[in-house]
Amino acid sequence: MKIVETLIALLEQLADHVPVELFAFFGSFIEEIIAPIPSPVVMTLSGTMVASNGSPFLYLLVVAILAAIGKTIAATILFVIADKTEDVILSKTGKYIGVTHTQVEQIGARFKGTPRDYVTLLIIRSTPIIPSAPISLICGLIGLPKKLFIVSTFFGTIIRDFVYLYIGFTGLGAAEEIANGIEGASSVVTIILGLIGAGIFTYILYRKYSSSHKENKEAN
Repeated sequence: MKIVETLIALLEQLADHVPVELFAFFGSFIEEIIAPIPSPVVMTLSGTMVASNGSPFLYLLVVAILAAIGKTIAATILFVIADKTEDVILSKTGKYIGVTHTQVEQIGARFKGTPRDYVTLLIIRSTPIIPSAPISLICGLIGLPKKLFIVSTFFGTIIRDFVYLYIGFTGLGAAEEIANGIEGASSVVTIILGLIGAGIFTYILYRKYSSSHKENKEAN
């Protein structure tokens, strides 16, 4: 896509004019908000910048933390937008489609903030092939506990970003090849997440219809 190529070119220009720390922070923020930007771009480029600066390998961890802060802030914005949008839409259309705000929130209510919940979301957040922005939106839509979302997003993103940084640190040519493969897998996962979301919505409608149909039969 022309727009995506233009955005990537702008990010590459930004990398030439700012320190790697600022680039990682703001680049990660922009990457999360503007979902079409391939997720490996900012971090692999940041890893290459760290190597070209002659910084030690462990400095990748510092850059990963800064990038995770930027991405977590952006992810939280998406989370809040999705949460508020779900509230508004279902409050006005829920009675027509048979799905209430409470029913959707019950999905998120299954996550109580237990250690297992944190580990589960941490694994999801740290897996490179799982796209970040769709997960942020889904978590907001189902009303996941905000503390669980923020903590897991931050630490999971550090792990995820460190992988990308390492790829960039080891060599730009290899980074581009591996990043393209990861991005292709990420696109497939995005489609799968969309299908899962549609499936959940259809299931809720089916349960609602079945319940109403049963009540009507019993009444007759």
